[in-house]
Amino acid sequence: MERKRFWITTALSTLVMAVTMSGLISGYKMGFSDDWPEVWGQSFVVAWPCAFLLSVTVLPKVRQFSEWLAEAI
Repeated sequence: MERKRFWITTALSTLVMAVTMSGLISGYKMGFSDDWPEVWGQSFVVAWPCAFLLSVTVLPKVRQFSEWLAEAI
C-alpha cells in the first residue's frame, strides 16, 4: 500500500505543480489573451512528464541532501 500511495502522491503533486506553473508562466510571458489556453495546454504536456521524472529521480537526492545539511548545521 505504501508504494501505491507513493505513486499516487507523486502523480497528483506533479500534476498540480505542472498545471499551475505552466499556466502562470505561459500567461506571464505571453499575456492572458485568447491564445493563452492553447499555449497553456501545450506547455502542460511538456511540463508534467518533466516534473514527474524529476520528482522520481532528483527529489529523493534533494531529501537526502536536506537531511545531511540539517544534521551538519
